[in-house]
Amino acid sequence: MELVVKPIRTDLVYQIFFKESALELAKEESRISLISKILKAFGLRLNDIKSNNETASNDYIHFSRFYGPSFFDVAFGLEEVSATLQTPQNEAQVVDLYGRLFQVFEKRPISFQKMTIQRQLSTEGDATAFLKSLNPHSPDNFEKLLHGRGVYYSLKIPEHELTIFITLVDSLFVEGGLYLSVENQFLPNLYDFENAFKITKDHYDFILKGLNLNIEEET
Repeated sequence: MELVVKPIRTDLVYQIFFKESALELAKEESRISLISKILKAFGLRLNDIKSNNETASNDYIHFSRFYGPSFFDVAFGLEEVSATLQTPQNEAQVVDLYGRLFQVFEKRPISFQKMTIQRQLSTEGDATAFLKSLNPHSPDNFEKLLHGRGVYYSLKIPEHELTIFITLVDSLFVEGGLYLSVENQFLPNLYDFENAFKITKDHYDFILKGLNLNIEEET
């Protein structure tokens, strides 16, 4: 069964975990150098940068900025980096912003990286019947109480050291719609951002085809 859907909201989360803690950034001179790189890379002002020594592992330096309707939020720690892009305008913007972020720390060895796509989808079709076609069975004693259903898959692509976790369920925010989450985990990491993104994009298209989910992207 094929289902045609339209994206209502898309959020992307990009996470990097370093092989070793960047303890040298705790030194004032190194911290100032990092902040200078961030300011230059994203065209920020000093007031846009927030620092917190109490969350040095995952949120040592924090900044956020609107790019048109898109909101970019970055938490840079001594052990990991997390960046969320809400309602991206297009693929070019995704590659640009995350590519700039990667360049800030590209010389630091990376243990693994994750790229997660989260989408709220609307449809004029029958989302309930679609999910039932993917997951037709439920425990007998659930039947009278069953309010929704979904599917969860994990895929392993050994040549890229990539594991993909797929969740597709009824949307809590879009009436009659679906929520799709695709988490791509490169562990151990073999790639820079650009190549990891290309691999993620190829497998995302593969996943949609496998699910028979036809997403009508806005042009």
